[in-house]
Amino acid sequence: MNHRVLIVTGGMVTTRERSWARALARQVRAMRSAGSAWLDLESKLHLAGHVMGARAFLHSREFERAPYAGTVRRFFEAPVSEANDPPELAEVILATLLRDNGMEFEVATYADLHADTARRERLLRDCACVFASTTLLRDLSELETMIAMLKRPWNHVVAGGALAGILHREWPGCRAIDVLATGYAELMVPALCDWIRGGFTRLEAPAGGRIESRNGTIILHSGVPSGTDLDVLPSPDWELAGRVHGRVFTNVNYESVRGCPYRCSFCNYPYLFDDTRFRYRSAARIAQDWQRLAAAGVEFVTCLDSLFTMPRRRLVELCERLIARQVGLKWICYARADDLADRATCDLMKAAGCHQVQIGVESGSQGQLDRMNKRVTVADNIRALRNCRDAGLTTLTSLIIGFPGETRASIAETLTVLRDAPPDVYYLAPFNVRVEYVPVLNPENRARFGLRTHAGNRSGAPYWTHDTMHCADVVAHMEWLHQQLVGHRVALEGTLFYEGMLRYDAADRDDLLAFQHDAQHHAPGWRAGIGGLRRLANRRLRKDTARVFGAPPGLRAEDS
Repeated sequence: MNHRVLIVTGGMVTTRERSWARALARQVRAMRSAGSAWLDLESKLHLAGHVMGARAFLHSREFERAPYAGTVRRFFEAPVSEANDPPELAEVILATLLRDNGMEFEVATYADLHADTARRERLLRDCACVFASTTLLRDLSELETMIAMLKRPWNHVVAGGALAGILHREWPGCRAIDVLATGYAELMVPALCDWIRGGFTRLEAPAGGRIESRNGTIILHSGVPSGTDLDVLPSPDWELAGRVHGRVFTNVNYESVRGCPYRCSFCNYPYLFDDTRFRYRSAARIAQDWQRLAAAGVEFVTCLDSLFTMPRRRLVELCERLIARQVGLKWICYARADDLADRATCDLMKAAGCHQVQIGVESGSQGQLDRMNKRVTVADNIRALRNCRDAGLTTLTSLIIGFPGETRASIAETLTVLRDAPPDVYYLAPFNVRVEYVPVLNPENRARFGLRTHAGNRSGAPYWTHDTMHCADVVAHMEWLHQQLVGHRVALEGTLFYEGMLRYDAADRDDLLAFQHDAQHHAPGWRAGIGGLRRLANRRLRKDTARVFGAPPGLRAEDS
């Protein structure tokens, strides 16, 4: 019997697209089955307008005459080598687990299979089971669109990953999915391998896990490890990934924690993996893993952990081990601002190879931070940004626009903070209500904020309104803040500069900011075209939300 497994990872659209026309076709198909799609579309058009306009400016005569042209050209035109373009971590984890369980496997991405029909049909013919990652898929409409491409009468499809963990609570069913797997892959894959070898006749839950059936789908729950120590889990084998793809990866992804000890009101990280406890690998294990990676030729490690700087004693011990062993890797991580409020910590991280830190600043308004239950202060955010800059650490900040309590005044406070303590890069995200079980969506908070939602697991950005803002206005607020940050040359917009961030040099900051500033006033055709599409999307958004919430108010004069 055929026991081979096809591992499929990736998202609806990736940075490695070979055909943007095909990517757009996939997106259109997903939108046709989505609900509440217009907020998501307007947000994407907001970003697309800036990115496409800047790219157009990059090829203009005005750009060629600019004093910063050489710096910017090096940043954008340096080729991204395959060694710096690793597969998704989920692929490497699943490949490692399948190998350890004696199973043959193939790997592909959704984009690969969509683009190459012949390869898709060969792989689906040769593999009896598909392990489909949902980690980079955003909602049920995207999941159904991608899974429909994989299902055949003779195969079985297992969908697992972050989105599976979100959807399983209110799972509506999907004919193309045989098993929805939620929790720890390390605990579930051995059980799934026994199921495959047994001819798909009997699936048994791992110890501590359980199986249920809902709307025609088997839902497999992994259970959780017996303690908080993740050293018991196998490390993903990046040398195996190199053999599979036929090259050595110099940039790899790593995960050392599951969950989060904090309970920010907007965040679902503490509840991923069907778990609520914070678990982590030891400093000794991380140092051992990274020393092995360095010996294999790895130069950069991107830590995908929700919070890498906790526990503090682990961070200090890890840095000391990396320095003592002269491991020599550069690494990137997520951090809380209060963990970086001590300059000595930032200096230690830099000495240990830390290259870049992403900080969840979220807002420059203390009232907003308190409503988010961030348990951090505006002063903490300012100190962290300044300490990182003084220590030579690149800073990326995430900002949420539209969380309950948000007004133009609170957004202006955010602008003031960022002008006072500029990060290197910023990301703007609209308030999102797609994960029904996050704290802000519990009944008490809904009543407290006058928060109403048009929930839908078929949208990556379901509609919402609350006492101080309506989702039909949020992209306009994002646009205002973006214009201010770019116009005052505060920081670089993350989506535009994302692909080059590993080679970002603070010495080039002023040139890149000047380019971004000038690009905003260039390519009027792009701006007009994208602006027209945005206005169309916003009209449809207002029409949709009027049916659900009643007619939204227009932007006040002082907010426009």
